[in-house]
Amino acid sequence: MSITVAVPTGNIGKFLLPKLLGSGQEVTVLTRSPQKLDPSIRERVIIKQGALEDENFILEATKGTKALYWLNPGNKKTEDVHGWYKLYGKSVSNAVQKNGIEFVVNISTIIPEVVEAGVADGIVHVEEYLNQTDANVVHLRPGFFLENLLTQISDLKSKGTITFPIPADREVAFIATSDIADVAADYLLHRNWKGKKIHILHGAEDLTFEAAAKRLSDAVGSTLKYNYIPLENFYEDLVSKGVTKAAAEGYTDIYRSMHLPREVEGIRSSETTTPTTVELWGKRVLKPKLDSL
Repeated sequence: MSITVAVPTGNIGKFLLPKLLGSGQEVTVLTRSPQKLDPSIRERVIIKQGALEDENFILEATKGTKALYWLNPGNKKTEDVHGWYKLYGKSVSNAVQKNGIEFVVNISTIIPEVVEAGVADGIVHVEEYLNQTDANVVHLRPGFFLENLLTQISDLKSKGTITFPIPADREVAFIATSDIADVAADYLLHRNWKGKKIHILHGAEDLTFEAAAKRLSDAVGSTLKYNYIPLENFYEDLVSKGVTKAAAEGYTDIYRSMHLPREVEGIRSSETTTPTTVELWGKRVLKPKLDSL
């Protein structure tokens, strides 16, 4: 019986695969683009090429799966955000039920379903579909990926700015994707839970973007400043880059939800706290990226 990993080349998947393979487990990967896999990984996994929204592909590709890692890629060209994620939910839940997959680790969102949050709210549809299966399912709800900063690496290098539509004084649960991979790997390898559960992941500590920028400045040895962009400007920028209005609204709504009090993301505990601090991530990941430019 195999552990099957969807989106193996993503920010989490690239850390997850070595951990699973290091345990001696048989690993199957589901991917549109096998060529993106690291060559050292590619020869050690079973590759199934196809689209995650293709119900027939997922049904066939997950036969013989004991534990499934599932992540829902976004779609910046969709005209129906909720419909897109419902398509994923139907695809994966059908395969889980028909193939008798016993364990599922689903990457969801820290923003709960009570918040109207566009794409994040759409992702919760996948939780709902998986909860209707007979599988043991854990929904990992991580905070703000530190790797999101890498999409602005050019501005970080040339201007020393970090730009997001999140209020500067709003505390954020920053998390390194390597820590998410550690938690996912533990669930997939040990398979020691029953039923359906939610596991929120808050990262090492809550910080405002201004405080995070200062920590990152110390880590990389140069001054970084936070630049708040209004929600309207963020939306317009997405549309100008070819994102559909529906998708742009969906992504903007995620950040609109982050204007709400921190409490909507759950109470921090030892179970939700992960080890990699913003400073450590800055030294390990951001500094080498900036130095290479």
